[in-house]
Amino acid sequence: MNHMCFVDKKRSKQFFWLIWVIYAIVYMTKSCFTAAMASIVFEGVMTKSQTGLIIAVFYIVYTPLQIVGGIAADRNDPEALIKIGLIGGGMANLILFFNQNYYLVLVVWTLNAVVQFSIWPSVFKIISSQLEPHERRNATYYISFNTAAGVILAYLVAALLPKWHYNFAVSAIALFLSALVLHIATKRIKSYMVPDRMVKSGNTEEKVLLNVSTGKLFLESGLYILLTVVFLRVIVLSCVKTLSATMLMESYEKVSPSIGNFINVAIVSVGVIATVFVKNVLYPKRIKSAPTGVAVMVAITLLFSIPLIFIGKVSLAVTILSLCIMMGTLTAAQLFTNYCSLRFEKFGKSGMVSGITNAVSSFAIVINSYGVTKTAEHFSWQTVAEIFVIMLAISLLLSLAALPFWKRFKQKYHANQAQITSPVN
Repeated sequence: MNHMCFVDKKRSKQFFWLIWVIYAIVYMTKSCFTAAMASIVFEGVMTKSQTGLIIAVFYIVYTPLQIVGGIAADRNDPEALIKIGLIGGGMANLILFFNQNYYLVLVVWTLNAVVQFSIWPSVFKIISSQLEPHERRNATYYISFNTAAGVILAYLVAALLPKWHYNFAVSAIALFLSALVLHIATKRIKSYMVPDRMVKSGNTEEKVLLNVSTGKLFLESGLYILLTVVFLRVIVLSCVKTLSATMLMESYEKVSPSIGNFINVAIVSVGVIATVFVKNVLYPKRIKSAPTGVAVMVAITLLFSIPLIFIGKVSLAVTILSLCIMMGTLTAAQLFTNYCSLRFEKFGKSGMVSGITNAVSSFAIVINSYGVTKTAEHFSWQTVAEIFVIMLAISLLLSLAALPFWKRFKQKYHANQAQITSPVN
């Protein structure tokens, strides 16, 4: 499919921020069930295992469909795919507002994962191919704050509403309104867009790039290796993001559940600060290649994960410092990964790559939800830390192994460098 793109920077920025807000709302609705979990369990509506199963099944279904969604985003109108996800998600939330039977919730929330199969790949496709070319790297940076905004919105909504199932009503209304606004905006922006220059230029070399074998492309770029790094990295990141409060509470007597939650918020905030630091200080001023950035971040994470092996024995301050730095470096590595995905737009495969990356990340979240918690429950947090050190060491070796692949990949297609719409490395 020949995608359209902006040539007007002002209109491009306006449309991006609309997409940014919409995806923050989508992420809020995906997180509203998790945000309401404490109230659900407290009221005895469901048990912890039941709520955990609902969330896990969502991601189990969501994971493989991200690959399908990525392919669909490359071949179809991404705005249309987003609207399908918004309307379908709105309907799912509306049903759950009126009926919270456990089995119905399990089925409907699973269907919610199905209808949202292409939202993220489509969002990334818009960023990588439809925005004005010089706006795309900045957009990739700003979209990295989206998930944090969505999670914060979800917890604010859950805190303000008198009944937990009202979350679903708010989510349904927000999703329906988002679909309506996107539909109106899409109608209006078409006059400010032109056929993608990369596809329409008629340049023979550019058309050859669009016909490169996907398997060959992924092999030459080292993407298969980088995806393994993503998987291992996100397992550790998910644990630091969601389980730090529990980890600290069970390892240090002075840490109560409430104190642990406050510390957890501070740890998550470091990820936002680290992303800003990378954009303004490291990349591309000092770190020139995105995969190199991944390797550097993983190496720092590995170094500061070692004190966690002695959690409960080393001081609380040392443990918190380690968790904060790990959160920062792992979040920064995600930004570098997004920059890697941008590189594949000149081949017409940025949607596919972002979908595959998100699928791998989603599967890692499932592993964290069950594997890490079970390991901590049956062994100890020290054992979890030891496993993390091993995983990060493997990640570092794989990151370094991917670098020569990426270098040769860039050199091979250097002749087309001037035609690349996204100035990323």
